[in-house]
Amino acid sequence: MAIASPNPLNESAVEGIELEQFATEIPDAIFKGTTGYSLFKKKAHTVPIANVTNAGGTSRPAFRIPFRVQGGSPIAQGTGNGDSFYRGSGSQYVDFAVSPVFVYNVCEISWLAQHSTNTKEKGLFEVKAKEMKHSLDAAMQGIEGLINSDGSGMLDQIPSTATVNSGTGGAGPQFSSIVGLNIAAAFTDQQNVTVYPSETSASPRGSFTISYVDPVSQTIFSAQALPSTGGATATGDYLFIFNGTVVGGAGTTQAAPAASILGIKAWQVNSNTGVIGGLNRATYPARLSTPTITLNAPITPGLAPRALTLLGRALGPESAAINSMEWYTGPDQGYAAANLQYNVQLELRSKVTGESTEDMAYKMFQDTFGQRKLNISYTATPGRMDGLVFDNWYMGELSTLELYDFGGGQLVMPVPDIPTSPTGNNSYLSSHMFVYSTCFNLVDSLPKSGIYVTAMTQPVI
Repeated sequence: MAIASPNPLNESAVEGIELEQFATEIPDAIFKGTTGYSLFKKKAHTVPIANVTNAGGTSRPAFRIPFRVQGGSPIAQGTGNGDSFYRGSGSQYVDFAVSPVFVYNVCEISWLAQHSTNTKEKGLFEVKAKEMKHSLDAAMQGIEGLINSDGSGMLDQIPSTATVNSGTGGAGPQFSSIVGLNIAAAFTDQQNVTVYPSETSASPRGSFTISYVDPVSQTIFSAQALPSTGGATATGDYLFIFNGTVVGGAGTTQAAPAASILGIKAWQVNSNTGVIGGLNRATYPARLSTPTITLNAPITPGLAPRALTLLGRALGPESAAINSMEWYTGPDQGYAAANLQYNVQLELRSKVTGESTEDMAYKMFQDTFGQRKLNISYTATPGRMDGLVFDNWYMGELSTLELYDFGGGQLVMPVPDIPTSPTGNNSYLSSHMFVYSTCFNLVDSLPKSGIYVTAMTQPVI
């Protein structure tokens, strides 16, 4: 008689009583960088504003910053022997008039996700609490892209060197991609963006949703085919923030670009044409134009006094800008500036002990350039360096960044079930939503007091 095969107690027999363990610290793979927005919140003049006024029967923005645009009382020469004084003149004043821009982001959480994690016994953390923090980070990151923009809502232009892949990556989150952007960090995961063939076009190619952002390879991915109305998405096209103005269908596209937050590249412009803050630059030649340097070379220590010379020419050596200007640039130029020190650094033999060489590298970027504060932002335009005088900048806030109040202090709301073809039985989805929102704009009250450098050689990274 054959004996039965042994039946040892193996792992599969105890799976039902095993305790599942997880790491208590959950790594976050999402890029975070809010240098520009944080700088303006901290250093610019923040003022509460309304939306529009109708003083004198004229509708105009309520955010107005006056400044002296033209001097008066010019000197003349005479004999002093009873001759006539020519009639005098006085200073002329104008003001920038700007409206605030409403921006927001929405987070929706299902009932099941919330109640499956609302105690320590159920989940490692409470999803609702964590997502409120993550949503705030995402809102600030999205605003950061607009802080660095030109006021049109354009976040980046697809460079000629980029690779545009529409529907070539296989089904999934990398079905489409744009590889080699200038500033991928200007975008956020799951953000809706709209593609335009030109910055002033009234006919967009359409909109799509970003699945993932990779700032390392300067790539954005999408699970959708890239829009192709009027032609396929291609190099040279512009990527805009979605402004919610729907045309031609349910959330598929938007109309012409809407005026957006007037960021750094809206005010720091060397030009006597165009309109900024409601004023025509041509009417006030040179007064609304920012001095600039087209470098076409790597950064050198001599750039600092060169910029100082232009600042002195613009407003005179007694201008406050001479002392209070700060540098603002991307990590590419922060790295290049660091190399200035490494290239000339000398190792003093008398300080070296033991058998190992001295560590000549530093942990972080330098704090100053030309003895002025150096601010590094990963969403700043590569190859560009801006000199900003924060004392002359104003942030007008109709509403600070905060949780949206749906009414009566209600910050979290149920989500209505509004299908394409209502059956009459729909009410609400089993989920809740909350929104972070803000309404503000920026004004540089004296564009002539800044400076910006372009065409700076980008080091290989």
